[in-house]
Amino acid sequence: MRNISLSAFSLLTAFQLLAQPPRPAPTPNDTLQSIKILPGNLVRFSIYAPKATEVSVIGDFDKAYQRKALEKNEQGVWSYTTGSVQPDVYTYDFTVDGVKTLDPKNTQLKEAENGFSNLLEVPGEEAAYCAIKDVPHGKLEKLYFYSSITHKITRVHVYTPPGYENMKGKLPVLYLQHGGGDNDASWSGAGRANFIMDNLYAEQKAVPMIVVMSMGHPAPGFFMNPGITEDPFFKQLYEEIMPQISQHYRVYTDRNHIAFSGLSMGGIQALNVALFSPEKFGYVLPLSTGYFPAQVTQLEEKYAAQLKNPEINKLKLFWIAMGGETDIAYKNGLATNKVLDKFGIHYTTASYDAGHTYITWRHNLYTFAPLLFR
Repeated sequence: MRNISLSAFSLLTAFQLLAQPPRPAPTPNDTLQSIKILPGNLVRFSIYAPKATEVSVIGDFDKAYQRKALEKNEQGVWSYTTGSVQPDVYTYDFTVDGVKTLDPKNTQLKEAENGFSNLLEVPGEEAAYCAIKDVPHGKLEKLYFYSSITHKITRVHVYTPPGYENMKGKLPVLYLQHGGGDNDASWSGAGRANFIMDNLYAEQKAVPMIVVMSMGHPAPGFFMNPGITEDPFFKQLYEEIMPQISQHYRVYTDRNHIAFSGLSMGGIQALNVALFSPEKFGYVLPLSTGYFPAQVTQLEEKYAAQLKNPEINKLKLFWIAMGGETDIAYKNGLATNKVLDKFGIHYTTASYDAGHTYITWRHNLYTFAPLLFR
């Protein structure tokens, strides 16, 4: 009996060994730290790619936004170290032998329309405005519905402030739009909109509000002309998204309790709602945007009567922000503002000089959210 038991045990052990996949040989990647913050706020990027011949990294950690070559060591680890980087949150992308490659050691991601980028945080006092802190946090939800306009499922990200479940009465709404190439998840990823709002509430700087982040280009293409009839986003916004928000959340529906902001392409959408449907909003805040030269001419020549609409100057706040002179939309913004001046349209301006990046737009949100619904 003892011999049979030992044979059975040996057979069982053999089956267990066969059922388990062989363990891969250890590599430097097992313990690799792909992002390391060094003294002086230097950032070291690393990726294990022993068979690669060329590796680079690019991101808004570099103000010039230029591709940086990594160097390979004897173990097959490629690395690049920046100069001093100001504390904040940044995006970056590796390219390995010509192929954009996600950092396999970093799960912090920015979602866009056609892919992902990685995120890194350089901690410090300057980054406190968007840091994840020990404060009450609101909820970030995903709302799905079938769109009869696009004939597909539509997803919207919605932020509700801390304690929303126990609040009585209705709240105002901020519609917050992304730029070209991004999607409804970008403002809560790279934009950290929910954490910025959490921190503002903890500092008692903002009025509680619902923040709605929707897909800004539900149909293929970029719609940059003046007006709201060409871009299918507006039809979906007015006929589906806003009613969906009213159905699922306790929100006001009068113009003075609704704000609209957008960056870049979303900023064109913000300009269009301010000029072509101002009666629906009390606050409009275009960021890093402006019509292109052909559209500026079109605006002035074709829509002069529309620009004289008295409802435009009934906006409680028309706040136009840019990312400084390095913002790629800077000249377009100046040209657009000249048209607004010519037609007597009231607006205020602001700037955060970090170019056409989410660094600028996060700071914009931190600045303008306390101005809303006062």
